[in-house]
Amino acid sequence: MTPTHAVSVSFDDDLLTFNRVVGVVRRRNLPTEGISVGPGNGVGVLRLSVLIQTDDAGAERMLRQLEKTNGVRASAVFPAALALAREVALIKVRAAPTDGAAMRSVVSRFGGKVVEEGVDAVVVEVGGDRDTTPRLLEALEPFGIIEVARSGAVTLRSASRNAVITHPSEAVL
Repeated sequence: MTPTHAVSVSFDDDLLTFNRVVGVVRRRNLPTEGISVGPGNGVGVLRLSVLIQTDDAGAERMLRQLEKTNGVRASAVFPAALALAREVALIKVRAAPTDGAAMRSVVSRFGGKVVEEGVDAVVVEVGGDRDTTPRLLEALEPFGIIEVARSGAVTLRSASRNAVITHPSEAVL
């Protein structure tokens, strides 16, 4: 199995730079496990997180190409084993009145919460590691899942694992 690497890119918040950064990731044509973009450190900065499956040489090539991309402020690639990866999911579930207590019990076991209740459905929010959402989805299947929206993995280099920073830009991310 090809190792998984976490890619983190901090870049200017403009559409052209966004397209350039996503284009670099897309052109590498590597299997991805998730991609997410959101606000970064400071005003006018976005942060892209993506988990890719590639060997160390492929990860290094992507890092070099990202570093050359206009508008990129910092980039880092590191083994997923040295990263914390979290995601958020919203799950719409059928809500039969007789199943309410059982469904809430399942949701609370996974650290989730009901964020909206309708006449025939509820929306559940859950966050956690990449394994939490699939396990909760499996547990909610008997109730009837209507819709699922997942954020994709947001990654950050672990503070507790002994990792050597190989590129000065990694200290920024």
